[in-house]
Amino acid sequence: MSQVIVKKFESFDKTIPEILRKAGLAAAIQDQKQILIKPNLTINLPPPCTTSPELVEEVIKFCRKNCRAKIIIAEGSGGCDTEKAFADLGFRDLAKKYKIELLDLNRTERIKKQNPETLKLKNILLPKIAFESYIINLAVLKNHSAVKMTAAMKNVFGFYLNKIFIRLPATRSFSGGWWNKSELHMYGVPESIIDLCRYIRPDFNLVDASVGQRKSEVHGQPCDPPINKIIAGFDAREVDRICAPLLNLEPKEIKYL
Repeated sequence: MSQVIVKKFESFDKTIPEILRKAGLAAAIQDQKQILIKPNLTINLPPPCTTSPELVEEVIKFCRKNCRAKIIIAEGSGGCDTEKAFADLGFRDLAKKYKIELLDLNRTERIKKQNPETLKLKNILLPKIAFESYIINLAVLKNHSAVKMTAAMKNVFGFYLNKIFIRLPATRSFSGGWWNKSELHMYGVPESIIDLCRYIRPDFNLVDASVGQRKSEVHGQPCDPPINKIIAGFDAREVDRICAPLLNLEPKEIKYL
């Protein structure tokens, strides 16, 4: 079983470097050539619905201190155009400050992958960059209407894109709400999470539960009182199993665990 670290949240600039050090991320990234930071920017709403740019900034600083890898912030938003999420949530300014690339996963090059052991997604087109990078998965802890909880494993949805958008690039306005990931709901959200995590296994996972969000993944309510925890580890499933009780859930209640 992979170790999972839980720390009480004090501030991003104090807690994030501490938990990354304790988890052993420095040694894991020291020889990496390219790091892909994957926040949860499902829509252009502020934290705790989405990953804080302050958290991402601390991860960038940690990576810069411990390796010479190229750093890319990448997301494929489901509830708005990714470029709008980058701009509205402060990530464009963050990228400019540190001179790093922002990548819209909904518009990037894709390659075909196959896995006969998957439940639903036997053949799939996924971003090429996901298989060329060390993935640091920066999720947020929230209730989810379809699967009770979204944290590390569910955050891989950002790598997916409905087939129609892949076949017909002219339709990629991404202004129609949730529809660019809607196929995953037809296949079944738990099954899709399991399958996507068989194709793309984030190398390191950090879940922001400094506040947390209850009732809904988008238009929910900040946890009151705040959860005040940061959770990190190399195995997304083990991280999520630790996250579940923080929302008063048992891991066995969550189908993808």
